[in-house]
Amino acid sequence: MVGRSPGLLRLGDRIQALARSHATVLIQGETGTGKELVARALHLLSPRETGPFVPHNFGAITDTLVESELFGHARGSFTGAHADRMGLFEAAHQGTLFLDEIGDASPSVQSRLLRVIQEGELRRVGDSRSRRVDVRIVAATHRNLESEVGAGRFRADLFYRLNVLTLEVPPLRDRLEDLPLLATHFLGRLRRRDRVAVRGIRDDALHALAEHSWPGNVRELMGALERACHALDREGWVTRRSLGLRLAPSQASLVRDRATLDLKRRTLAYEAELIRSALDSHGGNKADTARSLGLTRQGLWKKMRRLKALRPDSP
Repeated sequence: MVGRSPGLLRLGDRIQALARSHATVLIQGETGTGKELVARALHLLSPRETGPFVPHNFGAITDTLVESELFGHARGSFTGAHADRMGLFEAAHQGTLFLDEIGDASPSVQSRLLRVIQEGELRRVGDSRSRRVDVRIVAATHRNLESEVGAGRFRADLFYRLNVLTLEVPPLRDRLEDLPLLATHFLGRLRRRDRVAVRGIRDDALHALAEHSWPGNVRELMGALERACHALDREGWVTRRSLGLRLAPSQASLVRDRATLDLKRRTLAYEAELIRSALDSHGGNKADTARSLGLTRQGLWKKMRRLKALRPDSP
C-alpha cells in the first residue's frame, strides 16, 4: 500500500494488529479503495501465509453458479456437472478465503455461508457427505451491512459472524497527501508494463488531481493516469491537460482548500527524498543518478537547485 497519510498509517498498524488472529475480518470501504490489497496483506502477515489466498467477488459471477463455485458440486448434480469438483472453500483449506462484495450475496448463499462459518464444514452441491474445512474468512463490502440488515436484505446472524474484527479503508479524498506517491508509483508501473516514455507528472497535473473528488478512489486514479500516458506533452510529462479531468465547481471547492497548501510541500519533500535515495544508490555519481531518474544531468542540477532554494534541507 502506497502512502504516508495518517489514515493509511493507522490502517497499516491495524492490519499488523489483526493479522495474527484467526478470527473473521470484515473490511469496509468505498469501491476502488483497495480492499483486496488489505485482505492480501492480512493473509501474508498471518500464521496462514504459506497457505492459499483465494479471492471471490460476488459481483463477478451469476447467482446460479455461486454455490457451485464456493462449495463445489458432485458429479451429476446438475446439467454439465460431468465430474466431482471442489469449491473455493476447499481450495482455501488452511489458508484465507476473501469474499469481496459480500453484501451482494443472495439469501440462499448467505444461509450456506453461515453454516460453513459456524460449523467449519460444508456439503458440495448434490452431495450428501460433509467435508471439514479450515479457512479464515476475510470479507469486504462497500455497503453498510448494518443498514442492509435493518432493511431485511442481509441476514443478521451472518452479519454478526462476519463483524468480529473490522477494518475501515479510507477513501482517496481523505488521503490527498498521498497523491504524489501514488502517481509516481503508478506511472512507474505503466512505464515498465507498457514501455511508455513517461518522465513524470507536472505540478499543474498534481493540483488537478488534488482538486478532483475521486468517487472511484484509487482505481479511478489508475485509470486517469493510464489515459494520461497516451496524451503526454512533448517532453514526456503528464500535465493537467493530458489528465483531462472534468471538475464540477462544487467538487473542486470541497477539496481545494484542504489540499492545495499541503500538496506542494509534500511533493517537494518526496522529490528530495527520491533524489537523496538515488544519489546514495549510485555513490553520489550525479550522471548515473540522473539517468536512473529519467533526467539529463543538467535537468538533475536544475531540480536540485530548485529544491535547495525552496527547502534548505534538500540535497
